[in-house]
Amino acid sequence: MANHDRVSERYYGEINSEDSHEATRTRIHWMCRAATGKRILDVGCSQGITSILLAREGFRVTGIDLEEESIRYAQAELAKESRPVRNNVDFRMLDITQWKVRTTFDTVLLGEVLEHFAHPETLLVQIHRLLQEDGTLVVTVPYGYHPFYDHKQTFYAGSLAMTLMPYFEVLKLEVHHKYLCCVARKRRRTQVHMSPTLDQLMEWMALDHVHFAEVEQQHLRVMKQRKKALDSAVEQVKRLRRQESGEG
Repeated sequence: MANHDRVSERYYGEINSEDSHEATRTRIHWMCRAATGKRILDVGCSQGITSILLAREGFRVTGIDLEEESIRYAQAELAKESRPVRNNVDFRMLDITQWKVRTTFDTVLLGEVLEHFAHPETLLVQIHRLLQEDGTLVVTVPYGYHPFYDHKQTFYAGSLAMTLMPYFEVLKLEVHHKYLCCVARKRRRTQVHMSPTLDQLMEWMALDHVHFAEVEQQHLRVMKQRKKALDSAVEQVKRLRRQESGEG
């Protein structure tokens, strides 16, 4: 079953809720700000919005995705842009893990891609090869459990950082709208058995603590709202029954 991630439509508020629209815009703009250098590889580019936004700022972007429908949509959106923007973007349908190109990039973007891999090292080894020395990796993944059929990983601060650590030095971890956002730098050499320091573990635990508290508080608010609505509905049913029996 294809993913059909309609990220451009969510970005422009054409589908889903206002909250989804705002979360998508926040996440994409965060990724754009984190890009460094001029040559960008947008892996899992979907409908192409991030690639196009960066191209408008003069970046040279290669956007790749496995889904033909997404690439067709991205190319159609790119065709609406001015010639300088069109010249800055190359959309391709291909499998990043099988790509044999010798080109290297200053920044690689992984926007909601890593959670779809049961073996993320397959992807990360390839990205490490495609990045320039000291190149930048920008990653966003759902924070915690998201019940989507194609999500093979659940990420928290520590689990994402430790997944990246053998190949990249984690520079920044943040949470925005229930998405974990990370900036990392390519290591000169991979270190498969690398372990985090105590300070790193404490930092990741502190981030999880803050955001888990927010999630739990939100869940409690929703539960209280639902209980209030249920109690009101029960009272209404009781009144109707009394009226039907002539007691009202």
